[in-house]
Amino acid sequence: MCVYNRDRALCHRQDATNAPRLDRCQPLCANIARTDHHAAGLLAHAKALEEQSASEALPRPLADRLARRAGQLRELARRHEDDRIHHQEPTV
Repeated sequence: MCVYNRDRALCHRQDATNAPRLDRCQPLCANIARTDHHAAGLLAHAKALEEQSASEALPRPLADRLARRAGQLRELARRHEDDRIHHQEPTV
């Protein structure tokens, strides 16, 4: 998800518009917000890509690309887990 703030948006380096450009979204942008559900989806997609990359029928360059992308998705999910904000109930 994009919690758009133009001052932090990597998609708006030189652009004058005041709206997010999802076609130029950058994975390390400070405007990105992920929920636990998003992170679980990243891991599920990574698993599917790893399964595809293990196929003997797939050309090696394509298998390597799929495996690299799976690693990138796993890293994004790991970063979410490390950086996420936990809801804490107020103590009385």
